[in-house]
Amino acid sequence: MLILGVHMGHDAGVVVVDAGRIASFVERERHTRVKHAAISTIDDIELALADAGATIDDVDYVSITGTQNWPFVFYDSDEFRFDLAPDLAGPVGVSPALRNGVVQFERYLNSSRSQFSEMIVDRFQRDGDYKNFSARPVDPAASGFDFHGTREFPIYPSFWDDRHSLRALRSMDATSVRGMITPWLRTGAFHVPVQVRLRHRIVPGIQISHHTAHAASGFYQSDFNTAAILTTDGGMTKNRFGHSGGLFCVGAGNKLFPLLPNFLTSGNMYMRVGRYLRLDDGPGAPGKLMGLAPYGRPRFFDPDLVGNAYDRLELMLPAGDQAGGTVFMNSAQTLVARALRVAGAIGYDAVEPDPGEKLTRFNKDLAASTQKLFEEQSLFATLTLFELCGKLSMGTLNLVLSGGCALNCPANSRIWREGPFDNVFVPPSCDDSGLAIGSALYLSHHVLDLPRQPQGSRSSTSAYLGRRHGPESFEHALREAASDIVVTPVGDAAADAGLALSNDAVVAWFEGRSEIGPRALGHRSILADPRNLANWERVNRIKKREAWRPFAPAVLEEEAANWFDGAPLPSPFMLFTARVRSRALPAVTHVDGSARIQTVDPDGGGFRRVLETFNQQTGIPAVMNTSFNGPGEPIVETPEDAVRFFRSSDLDRLYFDGFRVEHR
Repeated sequence: MLILGVHMGHDAGVVVVDAGRIASFVERERHTRVKHAAISTIDDIELALADAGATIDDVDYVSITGTQNWPFVFYDSDEFRFDLAPDLAGPVGVSPALRNGVVQFERYLNSSRSQFSEMIVDRFQRDGDYKNFSARPVDPAASGFDFHGTREFPIYPSFWDDRHSLRALRSMDATSVRGMITPWLRTGAFHVPVQVRLRHRIVPGIQISHHTAHAASGFYQSDFNTAAILTTDGGMTKNRFGHSGGLFCVGAGNKLFPLLPNFLTSGNMYMRVGRYLRLDDGPGAPGKLMGLAPYGRPRFFDPDLVGNAYDRLELMLPAGDQAGGTVFMNSAQTLVARALRVAGAIGYDAVEPDPGEKLTRFNKDLAASTQKLFEEQSLFATLTLFELCGKLSMGTLNLVLSGGCALNCPANSRIWREGPFDNVFVPPSCDDSGLAIGSALYLSHHVLDLPRQPQGSRSSTSAYLGRRHGPESFEHALREAASDIVVTPVGDAAADAGLALSNDAVVAWFEGRSEIGPRALGHRSILADPRNLANWERVNRIKKREAWRPFAPAVLEEEAANWFDGAPLPSPFMLFTARVRSRALPAVTHVDGSARIQTVDPDGGGFRRVLETFNQQTGIPAVMNTSFNGPGEPIVETPEDAVRFFRSSDLDRLYFDGFRVEHR
């Protein structure tokens, strides 16, 4: 059975799932070359189908999701669109008891159409947040353009609007928790039926919420039979859209159960502090803040801020705006205000962010304080979820983290070390790039009850799901650049690259299908010798990044415990921070002695053999591994992308498809 998963928001993507296995996956940003590109199109769909060796005629069902509260935009509604289908029969339809909820949601969308129309103009055409994600201009006057609105959960129970604080949830007894949540779980009202136009066909399907898709992406790729699931990202938490920050969920077998919103503000807080420090105007701020935090001390941390939006209302809401205020902003505002007061009292030389100097004492300490608060929020939420599961008689020792906040490696490692769960899994595309996967797997398993398939959760190879590129692509890329490069066929490219690394070359490694998610995992990577501290600054210069930003090591799986500790092993997706046990890796050891590790197992293909050769030459089983891309652009996808980057860079060598490429 062929199922199409489509994510329509920013970081848009399309996945093809065949009998429970991911056959192909297209991230829109990779082929449009616009980072975080939004709004999937019929072209993205056909690209994914072609890569899976299928066509529109082969699709059995479609599952749709999007960014929280974004309108669904269709560039050409005659070719691709979807609409609610309250009366849809078959396995994706809803029971007569739930049909009324779908009809009410449809009425809400119709009554809100003018509001969403204004949102499109404001956000996609003016200087709104979404405009930068549009790989193709959004023009409501264009022929075929259409849209419809949404809300994070089309159907949800009334108790979700009760604004539960984490402390209140922890204080509830088991009888009260079961009486509140169990009736909701029995309804199964976690999705709504839709009909999807794919050119000449109308295909049945479902629409699921953003955070349900996050939860499904994590759980169904975890290979856990049961798991508690925590999703968190930068979503807003307001009265009107109060379910966008994250979810507490439970997975059991094929089923996924959204328990209730967690109302966490930590993701939005983290993003806004990063922007306040002028680290980045867009989605890049959190990643840079995570890299800056180890340089400082958490002098501004306030334990009173730990909790969700409703644990300390007087701190989280503006005075006089308790009913519907901007909760999501005020955790950041409160932290910054406290930082300014403390810094003034201590006598910091400068407290205003300087766009030209990121490593001021104030910047470093505010970053460290924000990281500390983020970690404490995450631990507190994890404990709350663990207790909720126990009270519901759904206890488990497995935890899945998903959503953009799960990219925070130090927090993930603290949850693993200090939290109540024995096993913690984070999927490689835990951010919004993985929503299409979650959407399709939810339909496959939760709705259609198809058997789950092993996903390879302990190996980096399970992340190599990008498009396939044939020999003609490599030949074309090399032919186009012939005047600037020297191409040498090599019998064993991995051995050649490993030897070059041991001689301190900085090389780009391009192998097979690209990795999904934002972290390079050895198929689209820039590699360097971790023994040479100068490579820290050198590779940052090649990538045109700030010199202080750290790099990560990739290490042979069987050697990882000899060189690193404090993180779960194996750690194949570069999503946990470990302590470096040796001084022999200065280029990948952060100032606090940590490193964001990737373990590489024996099935790691050519990339694995690069590490083996380097280890044979140097006695070091690790190399520096960073993403193959420049500032503000996606990871390279095609051979043409790789050669284009190489020609304009100071990389020493590029390896792909049995060739060594050097500058002429």
